[in-house]
Amino acid sequence: MSNGTTSVARTPATKKSAATDTIGDNPAVLLAGGVALGVLIGMLLPRLERERKALDPVGKKLAERATAAVKAAKETGREEIDSLLPARDATRERVSALFGNIIDAAKGANAKV
Repeated sequence: MSNGTTSVARTPATKKSAATDTIGDNPAVLLAGGVALGVLIGMLLPRLERERKALDPVGKKLAERATAAVKAAKETGREEIDSLLPARDATRERVSALFGNIIDAAKGANAKV
């Protein structure tokens, strides 16, 4: 029975040690937690009018640049895909030529029989 009591008593200390080791081994977890806490505090604090006036133009510029970057990436992707795919007219001509060859081969085989 004493084994059960000692194992229960050691559990919180063991958990604390494991958590401390995890944070010590991976400081990125600590950094991410700090950033999340900062964002939470920043969301809870009211924005001042002066802050809003100062940061609104910066936010608009960032949004415009991000939108332009997305449009440029889409256009580049479309151009890349278009360059990899054959043209529709060229594909149509190849299919027509293939069917023409098949029909000629069938006619030639029929004539030999």
